[in-house]
Amino acid sequence: MRPAARARSLLPALALVAALTAAACGSATTQPAVPSEVIETADALSRAVTITAPYSTTPAADDEHGPIALSGRVFGHGATGVILAHMRPADQTAWFPFATKLAATNAYTVLTFDFRGFGESEGDKDFDHVDTDLIAAYDYMRHQLGISRIYLVGASMGGTASIVVGARLPVAGVVSISSPAQFQSMDALAAVPDLRAPKLFVSSADDVPAARSQEELWAASSDPKEMHTYAGDAHGTNILQSEAGPDLEQRIIAFLATDTAAR
Repeated sequence: MRPAARARSLLPALALVAALTAAACGSATTQPAVPSEVIETADALSRAVTITAPYSTTPAADDEHGPIALSGRVFGHGATGVILAHMRPADQTAWFPFATKLAATNAYTVLTFDFRGFGESEGDKDFDHVDTDLIAAYDYMRHQLGISRIYLVGASMGGTASIVVGARLPVAGVVSISSPAQFQSMDALAAVPDLRAPKLFVSSADDVPAARSQEELWAASSDPKEMHTYAGDAHGTNILQSEAGPDLEQRIIAFLATDTAAR
């Protein structure tokens, strides 16, 4: 085979490898634009808050840099807390439609926020501190809002962070949507055996890297756990914008409504 022909024959395989690698990093997808009227409605039904996150978890670095101000919104006034962690390259607005519906049940206080460098949050994008920012959101809900029963619901990198943080801190449950088993410095596969709270794993069958990660996370996790795979290739919160969206919304709501002791 001539070199040029050999190179052309390798292109499909190289493209597949590139797609899998990019998707595993949470960047192989785009977030459909959230309609301005949806954002305006969410803004009207929520209140803006500022979450303070440490620049770094290393004390020496904190001496040199001030804390990072994360932009957040609080929906509802329910006794149970739900933190919605966004995927890359989206921001918290991707969660606004679901946050509004969830708060309307009057059972939940819902917190959305932008990771550092995303949306209206300060700082540069730092994927080694996604879990740091989620812990800051958790601490805000627990100490500033006074809510102790907290669920973490995350999409893609936000789901990886939810598993990692859920294994460290007391949570009522974790919903993982299209989450990579590993993302930058976060290793959800290593953390998930320590996550004893109820877990719901969701992915799309043709979103190959996420579906593979879901299988790995499912196998490594303990009960109680649930898993559901949708048709198609929608990733993260894009599933909520697909035909499967209404079913996923109801599935998450049912998961949140089921008492931990009954699982």
